[in-house]
Amino acid sequence: MDEIKKESIGNFLKEFKKIATDGRGIDIVSRRKNIESLTDLGLTFRNCKNEILGLSVFDYCDGPKPDKNRPGEIWEFGKMVGAKKIYIKLKIAQVGEERLAKCLSFHVAEFQLHFPFRDAVKKGGNEK
Repeated sequence: MDEIKKESIGNFLKEFKKIATDGRGIDIVSRRKNIESLTDLGLTFRNCKNEILGLSVFDYCDGPKPDKNRPGEIWEFGKMVGAKKIYIKLKIAQVGEERLAKCLSFHVAEFQLHFPFRDAVKKGGNEK
């Protein structure tokens, strides 16, 4: 994975976290899977937001991909929360003049997650 891609992911996370911490917070979509996973993990919405704010380039899985339902791009991440691997899908949504940090998915992964930057480090790649 090249440095340009890594920089792009870092820029997305930086912008997402800036929006999320500028008083607007993170809009966590209340899907059944998301709510059930939070309950199973014993997490509150605040805990969930803290997990999202702790994401790094090394948690990146895929994206950006076009959102099939609305304008914009979707980025996919994953991380261990407790003993469970969690799938996290994020988006910066444009609503009028306002940009919103949205979490579309935060649930136990239902498929194998691939972490290109972690994999590169394990194979002797550079951790920059």
